Amino acid sequence: MPAHTDIASSLSSGSAEFTQTRTSESRLLAGFMILWFIINSLQAAFLGIDGDEAYYWMLSQHLQWGYFDHPPMVTLFIRLGESLGHGPFFTRLGTILLSTFSIPLIYRGLPNYLQKVRWFILLYAATLVLNVYAFITTPDAALFFFAALFFLKYKHFLNHNNFRNSLWLALAITGMFYSKYHGILLVGFVVLSNLKLLGNKYFWLIVLLVSLFFLPHLYWQYMNDWPTVRFHLIERIAKKYRINYTTDYLLGQILIWGPLISLLFYASIFKLKIRGALMRAHLFMFAGTLGFFLFSSFKNTVEPHWTMIAGISYIALFLSLVDNRSEKFRRLFLKIAWCNIGLILLARILFLIPNGPANHIKHFRSFSYARLWADTVYQKANGRPVVFSNSYALPSLYKFYHPDVQTTGYNDKGYRKTNFNITDDQFLNGRDVYYYTQSPDLQPGAGIEVSTAYNTGRLLPLLKYHSLNGLRISVPNPTKEMKAGSLQQIPLTITNKSSQAQELEPKLRVDYAFLIEKYNFINSDSSFALPPRTLQPGESLQLSILVKAPQQGGKYRLLFSFVNDYITGNFASNFYEIKVNGE
Repeated sequence: MPAHTDIASSLSSGSAEFTQTRTSESRLLAGFMILWFIINSLQAAFLGIDGDEAYYWMLSQHLQWGYFDHPPMVTLFIRLGESLGHGPFFTRLGTILLSTFSIPLIYRGLPNYLQKVRWFILLYAATLVLNVYAFITTPDAALFFFAALFFLKYKHFLNHNNFRNSLWLALAITGMFYSKYHGILLVGFVVLSNLKLLGNKYFWLIVLLVSLFFLPHLYWQYMNDWPTVRFHLIERIAKKYRINYTTDYLLGQILIWGPLISLLFYASIFKLKIRGALMRAHLFMFAGTLGFFLFSSFKNTVEPHWTMIAGISYIALFLSLVDNRSEKFRRLFLKIAWCNIGLILLARILFLIPNGPANHIKHFRSFSYARLWADTVYQKANGRPVVFSNSYALPSLYKFYHPDVQTTGYNDKGYRKTNFNITDDQFLNGRDVYYYTQSPDLQPGAGIEVSTAYNTGRLLPLLKYHSLNGLRISVPNPTKEMKAGSLQQIPLTITNKSSQAQELEPKLRVDYAFLIEKYNFINSDSSFALPPRTLQPGESLQLSILVKAPQQGGKYRLLFSFVNDYITGNFASNFYEIKVNGE
């Protein structure tokens, strides 16, 4: 037999074996995806909704290009799921599909030498945060999906710089930006890992395309006076630093990835040798993201799952460790991964047990008891609209479980702004409502008590509710300094920015507060009456009030508010930086 025949036969045999292996891997991956979809569907169907999920659901009832807290992608996927029905499963269906289809994107986006499907499946199933946000509906699932698409297409882009791959990368980046602003971290750290991109014409094509695709959201921000930008960069007030902000963050980065398996990862990652631009991008992404939020923890609290966008890089780096380290390391990884999977499955089961042990954790009680709370409020309100004090979760949960009700949230200066500060709640103007408050300062027996395992509060009657979202206060020439304890006359401009006329009723008054830190402010001793008149849409009036500076010097933020009947003043103005000079 000629030699070339043997060679051809050998090549043919090797090709067939490779094809058979790839087919087997694809079937195993598909089987994992199906199992993942089924498990998360069951969890979604039988577990009640969380306050954050209900809030995103409420936003989805009015699709827009943006919202106060987040871009709109999460609301779109909620709306798509709810096109089939209403309930926890349908609200979460988009998230379940996104998390399921993220799996093959991540796998195919790995370097070829790391595409060992059994190790991949084992690590993926053992990673806690990927299990949690596989059915809990937040912006993170969409962000993770588009990040997975990004790394797959970045892998292709590194091999072939062309228009097609550039377009895919632009779509992936745009998807991340419309999901959560954290997407900018991935783009930034990947560019830092490969500065040659700055000299690539296709890189700038991607920048141009993303800018064009993101214009509708930027226009929405512009038309609404940049509420998200103002909140995150100007108005957001941090608490005074506490060491537990940082220690809680560091502990969280152990728990969300494992918890057990992450210790093995962190103990070994410094021994990893990186090869190739793709793995270099993963290293920059993981280390950069964790470092960024570590730095942020020195200024404010950081939610552990905010680093989830680095999860794809965590998987790539961990699989590289498994591939490069000894057989002993792989056996240890195998044991810990199975242990982690067992703990995660146990936790999933415990969450589904009515009145089970998971409900002893206060943060998780909404999953089991929020529906009972909403039913109780619904019964006691007896058809009257309810305005909820200082919460984005409560009005959202109430509306989720009783879509027929009319409700809104009212945030005073003791809380923070949410999307309820910019929504049009004119439908309640002049209506008799109940004001739901959790304030501990109420007289015993005041209002109607609502007491459940999820939440306790009181329904206080409020006649002829006045919507204030359309009334704004501005300071034409804000003062920069005041002497401690001094008095100063400050002119204000009050403008009706709503589409309806606003009657300045006697129950509406103006006050102010000097904010020190989050939830800590020095309120004015008195409030000031408004001239009795009606403001037409777009109309303004001038008012001058006497402001007294705090007795203690320091840097403050001055906020002007409307007092609405017996409700504490709201966020009617911007924050004005002011320095109070001590004696």
